[in-house]
Amino acid sequence: MAQKLTDSQVMRAIRADTNGPENKLLENLQILEKKPAGQCAIHIHLSQLQRTNKKPDYIRIAERTFDNITLAHLSELFVLGNFDIVLTCPNNKVEEIDRALASIRTMFKADPLIERRDISGEEAFSTWYDLEEDFEYFKEAVVSSVLAGKRQSMEFGTASMDDEKLTPKNLDYLARGFRKLDARPLMRHQSAVLIGATGQGQLLFREYFVSIADLRKVVAPKIDLLADRWLFQFLTTILDQRVLHMLRSQTMDDLPKNISLNLNIQTVHSKDFQLFDHFVGEQAHRVIIELQPADVFSNIFAYEEVRDLLQARGYKVLIDSLQPLVMDYFDPSMLKADFYKIAWGDRLGGSATKEGLGEMRELIHSIGADKIIIALVDSEEAVRFGLQLGVQRFQGFFVDRLVGAMTQKTAASVKGV
Repeated sequence: MAQKLTDSQVMRAIRADTNGPENKLLENLQILEKKPAGQCAIHIHLSQLQRTNKKPDYIRIAERTFDNITLAHLSELFVLGNFDIVLTCPNNKVEEIDRALASIRTMFKADPLIERRDISGEEAFSTWYDLEEDFEYFKEAVVSSVLAGKRQSMEFGTASMDDEKLTPKNLDYLARGFRKLDARPLMRHQSAVLIGATGQGQLLFREYFVSIADLRKVVAPKIDLLADRWLFQFLTTILDQRVLHMLRSQTMDDLPKNISLNLNIQTVHSKDFQLFDHFVGEQAHRVIIELQPADVFSNIFAYEEVRDLLQARGYKVLIDSLQPLVMDYFDPSMLKADFYKIAWGDRLGGSATKEGLGEMRELIHSIGADKIIIALVDSEEAVRFGLQLGVQRFQGFFVDRLVGAMTQKTAASVKGV
């Protein structure tokens, strides 16, 4: 895992990147500090959007809603590395700012951030500052934001708006880099847990995956790997080979009791998977193969063939990243998978109305609550919501903290004994 950077290290990096948005914002702050009268600022906390909504294309649209304002004299707009937006401009632009904010709220209306309020009732989506009266508060917020924004891009490799796109021209170059890749330093894992009636968590499986942000730093620091879904999927078939090779370099005893792997459907027919299958042997029941919906629906017949092959060998099949919106048009149970991951947030979180809750409960019941895993769980609220629906399986950053607490408790009890 990457070493945590100190604030002073991050600030030096900000100042070194003279054309970066964080440094430009700090320079703007120095100018405003000398003459704050008649100026206001708005901080839009898009870094708090759910991960499914923090996409460069969405942020660009949000940025463009302020075009009419930024054309005005003394108006400045900054999009930070964590996707927060900061606008400074004359006070007489308040009505125009309100109209732009309304457009952004509409765009992200399904995200919980839009309705979230703090203890005092203030919205979490944005913060206003009258710089003549609130300059010190704004200054403190700006410094905190630029540090967070730069740290995000330094530690996690957030894609730049100006990155080169993934194209057929650079695909061959990247493919060669992927084939030489040592996947071990880039491997990450995330646990899924089963929460019982008593509230106690039990480890369900541990998902192994390659960090795309870290991969990008190593292989393609200036290329947006996610710019083209199908070209990226081709690269991930090569990545599958490297991951399977890495897992074969150890023994099954070195791995957790149950693991899951994200693979492409065509990988299952490859020689690399045949070698992995031989390595797994009679312990295939310990392995869950996760497949992406885009891969599944692009060739449903190929999926059915691979599903049957895997299940016959003892593997379990999981459909990953299933968005609730898809369920309005297709019954996922027809895919006959062993597990289905439904993403928390957007429609799932927004279905907490009585009617929406009833519809989601009916849908989950038709699939089988014991087959549902709520993914991207970032809060206790998501767990409570899932339990209301009869779901007991969860995965996400909040779950990682639960697993960490479970591990510490177990270690403490063993030490006590």
